[in-house]
Amino acid sequence: MFKNPFQVAVTFAVLALIIKLVVFTLEIQHGSMEKYIFFIYMLILNISVFFGIRSNKIVEGRQTTFGEDFRAGARTASFYAILVAIITYVYYSNIDVHFFDIKRAELIDSFSQAIPKSLKEGMPLSEVKLKAHGKILGTYTFYTPYFQTLMTMFGLVFFGLFFSGLFAFVMKKMPGFKS
Repeated sequence: MFKNPFQVAVTFAVLALIIKLVVFTLEIQHGSMEKYIFFIYMLILNISVFFGIRSNKIVEGRQTTFGEDFRAGARTASFYAILVAIITYVYYSNIDVHFFDIKRAELIDSFSQAIPKSLKEGMPLSEVKLKAHGKILGTYTFYTPYFQTLMTMFGLVFFGLFFSGLFAFVMKKMPGFKS
């Protein structure tokens, strides 16, 4: 089995990479699959936190405290988040380089369709231009490999800490996980 949180994180980060590459190979990375990838990452994160805590209990060979369990889960989640963030950056900057161009084009098209509606509602042209310009600039900030990497890492760490606390609590209360 796993001997430390880093082994658990590497194993499940590789699993996340394989899933991401399969989705890319099948060319279904746009649309609803973007949401599914988020849920798949959360599922893998939950499983890795669980196995991180469980492997720590096995290695310790004694009944561990809530704090020890939380730290083991948090360590696993943090390693996993860092590895998946690296994978995310490499994926979007080297593998699927046109992903963000497609996302920006979709958003800019929706912005351009909203301009006539705003003008009909009586919004001044200068305000419409300023609003559209801000939204377009926002897409060039938000839809970059760097920003997505940061959001992925911080999101996974945040959720990982939450699930680490949750699993540590549940594993303390359930009889099969006490040792």
